[in-house]
Amino acid sequence: MIRIKDAIGSLIEKERIKVVLNLKSVDHINYLSIGVLLERLKLLRNLNGDLKLAGMSPFLRDIFKVVGMDRFFEDYTSLEDAIESFDDDWEGDGTSH
Repeated sequence: MIRIKDAIGSLIEKERIKVVLNLKSVDHINYLSIGVLLERLKLLRNLNGDLKLAGMSPFLRDIFKVVGMDRFFEDYTSLEDAIESFDDDWEGDGTSH
């Protein structure tokens, strides 16, 4: 999760504040990781950006619901849907992982 924190930090340094995190390959998550995501979400929103999640498994989605994080994060079935949810000034190309 530190890599994700650093990767999002690098995007912020490049003024890319609309971020989609593809969780398709993630099969578990712990409280520390959720805390990192929440901290990055808050930082991005303070910069008028956002962090959206894509491709969560039903199991992962249930974890987010149980701990109440589904109230804070927008979750999309696909990476494409998450990208399209941003308005017309999306700057990403959907290739960063």
